[in-house]
Amino acid sequence: MYHPRLKGDAYEAGKHYAEILYKNGFRFPKVSEEKLKFGESCKHILTEFDPNVVKEIKGFAEGCHTSYEEVSSFLLSIGVFELAGQCSIFSAFNGREIIIGRNYDMLFNLKNFTESSLVCFEGRNKYVGHSDCFIGKVDGINQHGLFVGITSVPHEGIMPGLNFYFAVKYILENCCTVEEGIKVLKRFPSSVSNNYLLADPLGNMAVVEVTPNDYQVRLPTNNYIHCTNHHESTSLSESWNWSKSKERFETLDIRLKENVNKMNLSTAQSIMSETKGHVCLNLKEYNFGTLFSVVANLNTLDILRAEGQPNKAKYKSDKRLTDAILK
Repeated sequence: MYHPRLKGDAYEAGKHYAEILYKNGFRFPKVSEEKLKFGESCKHILTEFDPNVVKEIKGFAEGCHTSYEEVSSFLLSIGVFELAGQCSIFSAFNGREIIIGRNYDMLFNLKNFTESSLVCFEGRNKYVGHSDCFIGKVDGINQHGLFVGITSVPHEGIMPGLNFYFAVKYILENCCTVEEGIKVLKRFPSSVSNNYLLADPLGNMAVVEVTPNDYQVRLPTNNYIHCTNHHESTSLSESWNWSKSKERFETLDIRLKENVNKMNLSTAQSIMSETKGHVCLNLKEYNFGTLFSVVANLNTLDILRAEGQPNKAKYKSDKRLTDAILK
């Protein structure tokens, strides 16, 4: 797992990171004509939604000696044409603090592309975010203790829009509360379907079920909330349950109900390391499973991460965010 630190101007940060990657042998992958065409149809949507990320992409393109069109089309197409990550996420309020747990599930051969970034852009929130791609995030926690993470859900058809990378990144950089994050997702022009779990130190939490055409906001009923890879507001097709979405959801529900009032980081680690209920996923026949796991206390900003399957890899403390806030 890479651990980049991005700071200052978005363009220069993107360029600097790409130069490091390029120096170490990274060459930008060839983008198909289909994806280039799709990216072209989405560019104006991206510019309108977040001009700052456009600057970062342009800087990255210069730093790795390719074009903005190729980098943006590559990013915008992820999850639209091929399999995206699966994942399990929860948030729980123990009466005093909010604890979150998040497993990121994807093809095992992508493990070496995972990143945990400290991002400190000028005029934006500082945050630690995770991804399997060089720009955009699949989850993160910012300086205000706001957490957002996504799980993938199947969708039909292809229409211009933006994927989860850009929504998560924007929320982390610009929002302080769950309410603010929900407002962003209500207007987000999504090209794919996802669950977005949001939580903040005030005890607020929600899952926003997003599709290319609609959204539903799901709120907790028992001081906890969780999501896997289906929308609770709609039925789950059996063909999509190859990643054990139902089983993981039910296992999380049982464990959270038992432990919500005594939830702490140690308990969260135990839940995310659960193998019997497939929360820690290992589907060898698909070469697919949990690549990394994160647990955190949103009130204290204590973040622990297992870089690998959490039933085997040790959770280690990440203090980059608290250190950056104190500077």
